[in-house]
Parts: sequence; structure tokens; C-alpha cells
Amino acid sequence: MNSLVRRGAAAVVALALFGLIACDLWLGGFGAWWDRHSLTGSIASNLLVLAVAGLIVDDVVARRQRRDRAASVAVQGLIVFGQAKRACSAIVSDDAEKPRSSAAADELRTLANMLLTASPSLFDDPAARRFLEQVERFSVTMIRIVTTSSAAGLSADNRAQLTAEMSQLETAVGPLLARIPPQDRALLEGSPEE
Repeated sequence: MNSLVRRGAAAVVALALFGLIACDLWLGGFGAWWDRHSLTGSIASNLLVLAVAGLIVDDVVARRQRRDRAASVAVQGLIVFGQAKRACSAIVSDDAEKPRSSAAADELRTLANMLLTASPSLFDDPAARRFLEQVERFSVTMIRIVTTSSAAGLSADNRAQLTAEMSQLETAVGPLLARIPPQDRALLEGSPEE
């Protein structure tokens, strides 16, 4: 949405600048008014040129940077996704004798550290931001389940909730995975190439 507002503002400023140029070329009285108010005309024209340059150039540069970083952002997303899967597996595999194993706690701690490290780069990309929001919700769910699970282990409802949220997370990471070539993705995921 911010990108749409920025593009709209750039279009309005560019149209205003072209409108002023057209009026100056074709309307005789228009130029005379600006001649009598030269300071105002100079300030207005400088601000419009600065706004056009700032908005348009900033949008072009930001889009180019997002495109250039798309693959590295996708790889970071895939790494975070892999850690979320390991944390979920550690929680689900806990048996009734050790419902709060140190393995699950370690995996959740590692996931939290990864989220803190990867968040700045994931936040700038819209698809990565949606994935980041989903993995953060999933992390909170996993932490809540681990801290509130009984000595008997996970309930069927908790297992179903983890499965459903993992499915949502797989959907959210899909657009990021599409940016990575399949052979590279297989290497990063640690699975044999299909």
C-alpha cells in the first residue's frame, strides 16, 4: 500500500510539473504572473523538481533493490522455515515421559534468534513480510503449547492446531520458495533433488 501511495504522489507531482510547463508555454498571462513573482516561481519549480526526482528515483531504486535481494530474502525465509519445522517436530515428537524436553526448548530458542536476525531483511519484501507475520504467530503458538502442555504430553487439539498452522506457514513460504531454483532449493532444504 505504501508503494501505491508513493507512486500516486509521484504521478500527481509529475502531472503538476507538466501542467505548469504547458501553461507557461501556451498561456501568455501565466508567464507574466510568474515573472512578477520570481521568488515564488523559483521555489515552486525547485520543490516540484525535487519531489519528482525524490519520489520517482526513490521508487525505482527501491524496486531494483528488492529485485536484487529477492533471492537472498527467499533463502533467509527458507532457513527460518526449516527451523520452524524442526521446532514443530521437536514439540510433536515429545513423548508423555518428557513433555517439555530441552530439545524443543532449544529449537524454539534457535527459532527466536533466527527471527530476530532475519526480520529486518524479511520486513522490506511484501511476500517475505507475510511469511514473517505467519511464522511469528506460529512461534507464539508453539511456545504457548510447550509452556501449557500437561505431563501427559500434547493433546489431540494441540497437535491439530500445530498441523493446521504448519500448513498455513507452508502456504506463506510458497512465494519465497518460487524465487529459488528447484536444484538450489533441494540443496538448501537438505532433501535429494527430485
